Amino acid sequence: MDNFISVYCLLLLLRMATAAHNTQEGLTAKERDENIPLLIAEDVIKIYQTGKIETQALRGVSFKVNPGEKVFLIGPSGSGKTTLVNTVAGIIKPTSGKVFWKDLSKDITKSSLEEIIRARRSFAGVIFQDSRLLSHLTVKENIELAGHYAGINPSVIKKRSEFLLRFLNIWEKRDKREDTLSGGEKKRAAIATTLITNPRILIGDEPTGDLDIVTAESILDLFDRINKELGIALCIVTHSQQVASRADRILELRDGIIIGRHGREIVLRKLEESRLLEIDRQNRLAIPKYILNVVNDPKHFTITTKDDSIILTPVFDPNLYNNGQDVVTCAMCGKRVSHTAKFCPYCSETITHTKGTK
Repeated sequence: MDNFISVYCLLLLLRMATAAHNTQEGLTAKERDENIPLLIAEDVIKIYQTGKIETQALRGVSFKVNPGEKVFLIGPSGSGKTTLVNTVAGIIKPTSGKVFWKDLSKDITKSSLEEIIRARRSFAGVIFQDSRLLSHLTVKENIELAGHYAGINPSVIKKRSEFLLRFLNIWEKRDKREDTLSGGEKKRAAIATTLITNPRILIGDEPTGDLDIVTAESILDLFDRINKELGIALCIVTHSQQVASRADRILELRDGIIIGRHGREIVLRKLEESRLLEIDRQNRLAIPKYILNVVNDPKHFTITTKDDSIILTPVFDPNLYNNGQDVVTCAMCGKRVSHTAKFCPYCSETITHTKGTK
């Protein structure tokens, strides 16, 4: 009997140890999963061509969005924001560069349109400024149709649709059509059509740009709930101070590159006060125009270091670095020699005189 109890206790301890080990492995896997970016863009270049005219909308953009993160993109008109979100959403293909989605095993720029559409249904919800609801369908029917297009089981669609209608506070509007809805209600219904597939990330281009301030604030509160309660990451383009202040991280685009990042303390009219300059993957650092204006907009600099600082010194006449004398080199070995020499003291070749750049 005692032996039986001992064996039983041993088996029980073994099971407990195994369960604890499996739990720990599960936690480790979850933590590891959370450290893998949801979305990665690497050196994305997009060139639009109209006839013989080429416009480079993106000039090598790289960034990441992590699980549950809120990343917002800002910048002046023409800076490449819309092109960038359409590229990372798989709507347009870049001229070069790579885009990776966590749920797809390869670069989406190398994927077929069919592969991208299938993967996007469960990975990304795309929100446009206009609602894009089908006007002849009710709110509920629009949501359910999006689920059917994604190939979701009808019973799952029904449950998710009812949940979203209540979660987004449009349950009472479920049988209404678009023309009877307010701007905020249309936006909530449009968001529901993207959430029906249970995406990992919402990608939006000025999603509150067509709303008044009060309605926009309620939609922003909703985005916060979606992010916190549903664990969905956000990647949103905005011109709005109201929107930008909700971000975890703000990336500033200008002339097709990311020139810096900002935190929640951002003031869109005073970006220089919160901008953290960023060196991109091509080792480029964009010097803000207001800094160049302070030092009379030079086109050349010398660069030195002192302690832990980098010192850029404006140079207004690059020819100062050429003393104006002939640069005397040997045509054979390439070494510089005295400007009075007739033969190279290193290889005895006749000297070739090359004028310095002036």
